[in-house]
Amino acid sequence: MILGHDFHSEVGYRESLERGFESPTQPTWSNLIKLFETANIAPEECFFTNVYMGLRAGTATTGPFPGRSDKKFVAHCQQFLVNQIDTQRPSLIVTLGTYVPNFLSALSTQLADWSSSRSFRHIDLSGPVRNDVVFDELPGYSATVVALTHPSLRGPNLRHRQYQDLRKEAAELRMLNDARDTARKSKRA
Repeated sequence: MILGHDFHSEVGYRESLERGFESPTQPTWSNLIKLFETANIAPEECFFTNVYMGLRAGTATTGPFPGRSDKKFVAHCQQFLVNQIDTQRPSLIVTLGTYVPNFLSALSTQLADWSSSRSFRHIDLSGPVRNDVVFDELPGYSATVVALTHPSLRGPNLRHRQYQDLRKEAAELRMLNDARDTARKSKRA
């Protein structure tokens, strides 16, 4: 399961509908596809979704989602995500950007230290790869969770990443590979 922040703007969504597909040159998709190719992850094996449901008004596509300050809306989105996780039962959950780990932390006590994460430095210090994460509302289910930079901001944010003895792109690729390998092993068990 690949978890982004939100879908798109109303204008961008309409353009994608007219084209019949997402623009392959859009930074999120092009950078994500390159990362998956490097990590030998087939996009066809992934379920792509977002923590916030809905579209942004107008053309804006970056920054915090406007509905994030509405507690009722956030609770609805959290419950919808729990339903998606329960339905999909992914062995690996990949979060994109710094907003998503914070959102996901409300669903698992094992991710509680991500609740105050505002930077990748904090996430990397507390552990960007989490194994056997149990979600409070889904007893008997666990997954590996990894926090990656958002693909649209991958270039400028990679300089902040640190994992084991690696930095930058090598660190993030190792995070993804470690998480993927652990998830595959647990799926076989």
